[in-house]
Amino acid sequence: MPEPKRVFGYYVFPFLLDGELVARVDLKTDRANGVLRVRGAFAEPTASASRVAAELAAELRVMASWLELDSVVVEERGSLASALRAVI
Repeated sequence: MPEPKRVFGYYVFPFLLDGELVARVDLKTDRANGVLRVRGAFAEPTASASRVAAELAAELRVMASWLELDSVVVEERGSLASALRAVI
């Protein structure tokens, strides 16, 4: 799908919590800088943003580790971005 028509990004990582879809995250590996970039983070309407952000932050740190990246950087796009940035 062309970029202007994408809602959540090119590659969307679905995040499940307690068996429910609670967030969608647009991720990009920036190997040159050793960073897992969260280009967008979107909470589902019924999800608790604070709980989802805390749980997702932990999972993103694990993902960065097995990808041999040094850190996770959260950009500004999405309804969950600010809550996620606060706990990363």
